[in-house]
Amino acid sequence: MKTFHELSLEERINVSHQQLERMRRPNGGYIASPYNAEDGSGDAYNVFWIRDIMFATYANEYLGCFDKMVESFRLVLDIFKRYHSRIIQASIIKPDVRHQTGQFLPARVHPTTLDSITDAWGHHQLDVYGLFMYKMGDLIKKGYGFRFKQEDFFLISHIRNYIFNMGFEADYGMWEEGPEEHASSFGAVLGGLMMWFDQGFYDYKYRHKIEISHYVPVSERMIADGVRSLARVLPRESANREYDMAQLSLIWPYNIVDFQTKKILLHNIETHLVGERGVRRYPGDVYCGKGLRPGDHETAEWPLGLAWLAICYAKLAEHGRDFDRAQNTIQFDWSQRRNYFSKAIHYFQLLEKNMTPDGCVPEMYLGDKTGHNTPLAWAQSFHIISGQMLTNLSAAHPREFKLPPEVRQRHAPIIPALADA
Repeated sequence: MKTFHELSLEERINVSHQQLERMRRPNGGYIASPYNAEDGSGDAYNVFWIRDIMFATYANEYLGCFDKMVESFRLVLDIFKRYHSRIIQASIIKPDVRHQTGQFLPARVHPTTLDSITDAWGHHQLDVYGLFMYKMGDLIKKGYGFRFKQEDFFLISHIRNYIFNMGFEADYGMWEEGPEEHASSFGAVLGGLMMWFDQGFYDYKYRHKIEISHYVPVSERMIADGVRSLARVLPRESANREYDMAQLSLIWPYNIVDFQTKKILLHNIETHLVGERGVRRYPGDVYCGKGLRPGDHETAEWPLGLAWLAICYAKLAEHGRDFDRAQNTIQFDWSQRRNYFSKAIHYFQLLEKNMTPDGCVPEMYLGDKTGHNTPLAWAQSFHIISGQMLTNLSAAHPREFKLPPEVRQRHAPIIPALADA
C-alpha cells in the first residue's frame, strides 16, 4: 500500500481531507486535534476552539463541499448565540480583560454541550470576532445557501457594538497570550468590518455585487479607528514582537494591508521565523506542547506556517494585482506572478515533506519530534487549501503556472524517522 508521499497530488489532497474529516463532529464542528490528555500530560485538545472550527472548515469551500462549510458556520453562529448575553453586556460595560474573563465569549467549548471549558482563560480574542464577521458577510455575498434570520443580524450587530465598546485595544490574540495590542487582531477586526462597510473594499472577490451594509451598518468612524490602530502597530505584531506568524492572516484571508506592507511582513517571517520543519510563531516562543523539552534557544516550528506561506504566495500569483498605500492598483506581470507561484510551490513541498506517512500535519516539531496534537485540524485544512489553490492555478493558466512532476506525482522522500512525543 502506498504511503501518503507516494500518492498523486489529487490523492494526497483527498487523504488530507479524510484526516480532517475524522476530527469533524456530527454537529458540524471540528475538534482542534484528537489528543484527549488521557495520559495526563496536558490539556485535552479534542474540544472546540471557535477559531479552529472556522479555519478548519475553510477547506470544504475549496473542495466544493459547501454544505459542510455552511453547517460548520451555522454551529459557530449557534455558539455565539449561546453566549449572546455576554456579548451584549460587554458591548455596554467593558469588562476587565485580565480579571473578568468569565464575562467574555469563551474561546473553547465542549464539543457536544457547547459549555465553556473554563473561565480561567484569555477569552477576549478580537481575531475570532473579526473572522466571524468576515466570513458571515462572505457567505451572503457568495450565495452559498446560508439562510440568515433577523436574529442572526441582531447578533452580528451586537458583535459590531462589542468591537466598538472594547475598542482596538489589547487582547489575547491568535495564540491566546497577552493581553497586548496585536496587529493580527486589529487586521482581522478591520477585515470583518470592511466586509459589511458600504464602500466595496472586497468587491473584487465577487462576480455579483451584493449590498449587505443595510443589515449591519458600519460607520466610517469605526473603519477609521481600525485603520489608524493597525497602522500604529505595523509592521510589528505587538510591542513585544517584531514579527509573528499570525501576521500572515493580514495577507490571507483578509488582504487588509497594502503591497509594500505585505512584502515587509513576508520578508520578516521568511528571514527570521521559517525553519526546515515549519514556521516559528514568534521569536522566543516557549510553547512546545506537553512532553517536549526545548534545548537552549530552541523554538518549536509549526508546519501550519508553511501552508500559510504557500497560500499567501498563491494568492499573489492568482490576483495579478495589489494596491499601494493610497489604494492605487499595482499590476503584476507574468514574470512576477510565476515567481510568486514558484514560491508557493516551494513552501507546499516543504510542508508535505514534514507531513506524516499517513498524511497528517503535526501541530509542531521540536527538532525531529512531533507534538502530541497530530494532526492539527486547521493545519490540515491549510494543507488542503494550498494544494487546491496550486491545482486551480495550474488548471486556469497551464502555460504560465506549471506544477513540477514531483508535486503532481510524488515519491517517498528520504527523511529522518519521526519520534512522537
